[in-house]
Amino acid sequence: MKKINRTNRSQSLRILLSTRQICHKTVSTHDRLTDKEFRHKRDDVFCNFRNYPSTTLFAYSNDLSSDTVLQSWNFIFQFGSYSYWFGSVRFDIENINIQFDTNIANATSTIQNNLPDPNQGFQNSSVGSNVFDVIEKFFSNTQAPVCGSTIFILLKRYPNEADISRLVSLIRSHHSIVHVKASAAPSGGSQPKTMYSVSSKTNGMGLIENDDHFGNFFGWFSPSENPFPVYATTIQVSGSGTKTLPDFHPLISDGCSISITYQDHVPDDSLQNITLRWTNPGDSGNFLVNSSDISTYHIGGKYLGGSADFMGVNYKMALDYNYLGQDVQNLQIRIYSNFPLTNNWLPYSD
Repeated sequence: MKKINRTNRSQSLRILLSTRQICHKTVSTHDRLTDKEFRHKRDDVFCNFRNYPSTTLFAYSNDLSSDTVLQSWNFIFQFGSYSYWFGSVRFDIENINIQFDTNIANATSTIQNNLPDPNQGFQNSSVGSNVFDVIEKFFSNTQAPVCGSTIFILLKRYPNEADISRLVSLIRSHHSIVHVKASAAPSGGSQPKTMYSVSSKTNGMGLIENDDHFGNFFGWFSPSENPFPVYATTIQVSGSGTKTLPDFHPLISDGCSISITYQDHVPDDSLQNITLRWTNPGDSGNFLVNSSDISTYHIGGKYLGGSADFMGVNYKMALDYNYLGQDVQNLQIRIYSNFPLTNNWLPYSD
C-alpha cells in the first residue's frame, strides 16, 4: 500500500487497485429527475448540474474481442451507477445503432446480444474509425437525455479526422464528459492523438494501453466509481521541473480520487517520477509516483490513480516532474468525487 505524505494531518493515499472504499453514496430517487422531466429536458443544454450524469454511453469498437468488451463493461459499473439511462453502441461497422436501457441488467443483456463480429467490421486498415459519428448520433437521439452525460469509449481503430473543434463544441454545449481507452496496437486509422485531445477538452481521461490489460483496466479507473469531476487541468511539460497548477477549491471536506495520465502516446519508459502537491495553511499533502510504481501498481500503463482526503478549503496546486529527454509530454490531471459540485458546472480545461 502506497502512503501519501502529509505535513499537518496524518492521512493516507492508496493506489487504486480493484477495491476502493471511499466516497460511496447511495443515490435515492430524489437525487434524480423523474422520467417525465428527463424526456422534457433531453434537448436542453441548460440541465441542472445537480442531476447528472443523466445518461452513460458505453461505446466499443467492433475490432475488440468480446471478452474485452464485457470485462470493461462489468468493471465500469462494478460499484453501481448514478445514471438513469444506459446507452450502448458497437461502432467501426457500417450501420451504427445506439440502444438505450433504464437499468444495468437490461443494458448488460443488450451488450451481450451485440458483441463484436469480425465479419461486420472494416476490412482495410486505412479506413478510420467512425467514432465521431457515434458521438454526433448520441447527441441527436430522441430517446434518452444527453445533457450532463458521461461517455466511455473503447477504441481499437483510430479515426482519420484531426479537426476536433466541431465535436468538442457539441460535447461541451451539453456539459458532457468523454473518457477514451485506446489500444496501443490499433487495427487501423491514422490519427492516434485525436480522441485523447477530445477527452482532454471535455474534462475526461484519454488512455493508451496495451491490449493485454485493456479490459481489466476499468477495475481501478477512478471515474468508474467516482464520476463527478471537481478539478481538471491539462498541461504540457518536458524534461524535469515544477509546474504551478490552477488552485483547487473543494466546496466540502471529501475523500476524492486523483487521476493522472502522464503521456498521450504509446507507452515508453521516459517517466522517472511525478509528484502532485497541494498546500494550505491547515492541510497539505502529495501524490508521488516513481517509475518502479508504474509496473508494480499500474501494470505499465499511462494512467496513475490514487485517493486522498481534502478539506473544504482552497489549495495551491503544483506538479513536480522528471522525464528522460526533452520531448514534450501532455498530461491530464483530474480529481473526481462521489459528490457533484453544488454551485455550477466544472469549467472545461483546454
